[in-house]
Amino acid sequence: MGEIATNEDITMGENDWGMISKNPPMYESGADNAVIEVIDLENKIHKITFKKGGVLNVGREGDTLYLAWDNSDTV
Repeated sequence: MGEIATNEDITMGENDWGMISKNPPMYESGADNAVIEVIDLENKIHKITFKKGGVLNVGREGDTLYLAWDNSDTV
């Protein structure tokens, strides 16, 4: 399981992702090699590449977003 926390916006291809659940927020990759770019709490940039059908779980606590995914969904 991969996890990242951020206070920044998440960059994801608009046509590569679709929301599959609003509560809790979950997004599914609609294309192979769909990338999200995240700046973590230590200001490190992470680019994570997902396979088609990969799922990204999003949680929020205050101003912090918590992202989680199954490593088998990444390339």
